[in-house]
Amino acid sequence: MTYSIWLVPSYGDKKYLNKIVNDLAKKYGAPKFSAHITVYSGITSLRKAKAAVQNLDSCKIKVCKTGIGQSNYLWKTIFVKIKKDKNLGKIHKTLHAVLGTKYDFVPHISLIYKNMDYSTKRKIKNSLKIKKSFSFGGIVIIRSSKCVKDWKIMYKASLGAA
Repeated sequence: MTYSIWLVPSYGDKKYLNKIVNDLAKKYGAPKFSAHITVYSGITSLRKAKAAVQNLDSCKIKVCKTGIGQSNYLWKTIFVKIKKDKNLGKIHKTLHAVLGTKYDFVPHISLIYKNMDYSTKRKIKNSLKIKKSFSFGGIVIIRSSKCVKDWKIMYKASLGAA
């Protein structure tokens, strides 16, 4: 069993992003999931994950889009590329200090998880009009699985006031 730590968008941006995720899931027969940025994954201990999250002293953060990407990796089929700024770097560094395991942090917001051919992904990517920035106000620990419907939130926390 492994766990992942996600940043979750603030209310308005959560609604905005989840609508895109849900619309794409419905149109292409893909699983629905909550929009997020994975800041750490592959954690084997929930206790250790909670300790790492409780070490954070962050407040709400704003992230900026640098583009929209696509890949052959299922968990990054089509995604919003996010600028890795000092706030995101600090969160990841704080988590790493407690967790100690290696996690290659490349900030992004996935929009769909589905194996698709290149031209379909390109068509979707080119059709998307995504705003430039998003606010993130929460953090969750999820029990990870290769099956999206089996993901389960194990812990929730607020990032505090901006």
